[in-house]
Amino acid sequence: MARASLFVLDTGPLITLAAADSLDYLLYPNVPVIIPDAVFYEATRDSAKLGAQSIMDWVKAHHNHVEIAVTNAYVNFDTARIVNPQAYEPNLGERAAVEVIEEPERLQDDEKAILLCEETAVTRRVIVRERDKIIELSTMDFLKLLEPEQRIQSADAVFDRALAAGRHASRMEKSASMIFRCAKECGILCEPRDAIPPQSAETKGAGGARPHGVSAWSAAQTE
Repeated sequence: MARASLFVLDTGPLITLAAADSLDYLLYPNVPVIIPDAVFYEATRDSAKLGAQSIMDWVKAHHNHVEIAVTNAYVNFDTARIVNPQAYEPNLGERAAVEVIEEPERLQDDEKAILLCEETAVTRRVIVRERDKIIELSTMDFLKLLEPEQRIQSADAVFDRALAAGRHASRMEKSASMIFRCAKECGILCEPRDAIPPQSAETKGAGGARPHGVSAWSAAQTE
C-alpha cells in the first residue's frame, strides 16, 4: 500500500498546473491522485474557462492513475440542480474532500493524506478525525518538492508559465525546512510513472537529471 495519497482539495492546483501545461507533475510522486467529484466539477463546469478542457483531457488520459472520487455532497448538489439549475453550495469541493478522506477504506495503517490546495489556509477549514495523518501542501510547496529531484527546472518557472497564460495564482509556500519535513513524513518517491517521459518539457536537453531510482524523497525515508 502506498504510504501516502494525494488529495486535490480545491480547484486552484488543477487550474494553475493546467494553465502551465504541467498537470503531469501531479503524477511524479508516484502515489494515488484523488480528486473529489465536486472539485473536478468546479474546475471543469465551464469548458471555455482557462484550463478546464485541459483538465478534462488529462483526467481521461490518466484514468488509471487519477481517481475522481464520488461523494454524497456532490450527488446531492447535482440532484438539487435538477430542480434549480442556479443552485449553489459554498465550499462544496472542501466538503467533498473531507467526505473522501473520511471513507473507512482510506488512510489505512500509517498512510498519510497529502492535501493539495492553492493556499494552505484553505486546509484550516477542513476538519477530519485523524489530523495527525494530514499533510498540507500549497501548489508552490508541491512544486518546490520536485525541484531537488531535477524533474522540473523551477517552481517559479511553472508559475511564470501559468501567469503568461492568464492565471494569477498564489505563490504561498512553507519554509524550506517545513517542506522537506513534509516529504520525509510522506515517505514517497518523487519519480515519474512509466507512462510519463523521464524529463519534463522544460528540462529536456538540459542535462544533469538525477539517475533513475535516486530520489531525495526516497533518501528521506532512510534518515
